[in-house]
Amino acid sequence: MEIIKLTGDDQRLYYLVAHLVTDEKVLKYNLNYPFKTSDSYCWFIAVEEGNTLGFIPVKLQDGKATINNYYIDGDDSKVFSMLLKEVVRELQPDFIIDSITQVRHIPDFEQSGFSILLRWKRYVKMRVFRNEKKRV
Repeated sequence: MEIIKLTGDDQRLYYLVAHLVTDEKVLKYNLNYPFKTSDSYCWFIAVEEGNTLGFIPVKLQDGKATINNYYIDGDDSKVFSMLLKEVVRELQPDFIIDSITQVRHIPDFEQSGFSILLRWKRYVKMRVFRNEKKRV
């Protein structure tokens, strides 16, 4: 499996994810929240043998990197882990990394170093902490 990192306006992004972000099954996975992109986004895409296994778009703005939607085919923990570790490895030196995470995916994010900041009904806000104290 390979993790590809692309800017939100890279033409290769459309080749790798357009068929997924318009798929009814994928939109339902994302609780019918549409996927967004622009030049302020960085996309991490898991690819194997020409197939896109999942992706995490991250909005980069004012020192924050925010994951607000994502897709992992079959909720595959290995794909989740590889993508999240790459997001943290690439972005943590320069950004605070937050995620608006579906409740069912809390364990996948926790295994990659995220901690819960806030709870809502269907989502939690999570953050990767460096050396400062965690809030719950």
